[in-house]
Amino acid sequence: MDPAILLFAAGLLVIGLARAGRTLTAAGALAALGFGTLMSSAQAIAVKMSPRHRVGLATSTFFIFLDGGMGIGPYLLGHMIPHVHYRGMYFLLAAAVLLSVGLYHALHGRMAASRGKRLTRPANRSVM
Repeated sequence: MDPAILLFAAGLLVIGLARAGRTLTAAGALAALGFGTLMSSAQAIAVKMSPRHRVGLATSTFFIFLDGGMGIGPYLLGHMIPHVHYRGMYFLLAAAVLLSVGLYHALHGRMAASRGKRLTRPANRSVM
């Protein structure tokens, strides 16, 4: 998740800095690679964390919130543009995405780390 989040944030940052078509194309590639990987990984985590009989509910909830964010986000960001302009909006979005690294680790990282410790078993040291 971390590399995907960082690639997405880097893509948004480079979009904010872009002054030429090549830079914008490279930024789009970075953002697309990060966002695509991020969405696939997030859905996999949602499915993995849910009980088997709730996988359908987890998937639909994931997509409901994703679609809601895709609908409400541009509306809210459109109201920011007169105040911070497009360049500032992309910088703020990059900062928000970078903050999500901390949010991810606070909400899921600790849980995944503790689950990993529980699953690790000490090696059998008996000699045959």
